[in-house]
Amino acid sequence: MKIITVAHQKGGVGKTTLALNLSACFAQGLKVGVLDVDLQGSLTGVKDDLENITFVPYNGKLETLKKLDFDIFIIDTPPYLTDKLSDLFSISDFVLIPTKVSFADVMAVRATIDLLKQAEKKRPQLVYGVVLNMVKPRTALNEEIREVLGQYQVPILQTGISERVSYIRSFVTSGIFNTEDEKAKEEIAQLADEILVKLGM
Repeated sequence: MKIITVAHQKGGVGKTTLALNLSACFAQGLKVGVLDVDLQGSLTGVKDDLENITFVPYNGKLETLKKLDFDIFIIDTPPYLTDKLSDLFSISDFVLIPTKVSFADVMAVRATIDLLKQAEKKRPQLVYGVVLNMVKPRTALNEEIREVLGQYQVPILQTGISERVSYIRSFVTSGIFNTEDEKAKEEIAQLADEILVKLGM
């Protein structure tokens, strides 16, 4: 089982929306489990509407997660930096760090990256990467943000996730794979594939 944690200390960067849609994507061919440690519980709120995804209640004992029987296990984290992040990183195989294409969001990601690099010292096999989320088309800002992220010496995923209404409506439609937005489906599938490659799957 591979554990994927979606994390960024700042709220509003689309962590839960990505966790939802990646779970739905992986569930098309893999056995998927989800843990929602966000006190807002947005992801847990739609669990009854999602097919082939098992939600695991959070009991505070992270070490037990490694014993679960899934192919992919996705953890959605709170929109603020907590002492739990270091513990979550210590059991994760991949950490996905979504950030909006804005200087405020990219500057805020540094604290999360610092925690990841500390976790990497104890767990060298830990893999992580930043995904640009809510990307607006044809703007020079996209490349400027990539340049700033490059200074943080953090891997940047090739796949970018566009700003699309279908993502905003994901919690109503139970994910973009229940919509007719082929472009959104393609983006999430590409992101899922890129993560699996980095995990060696």
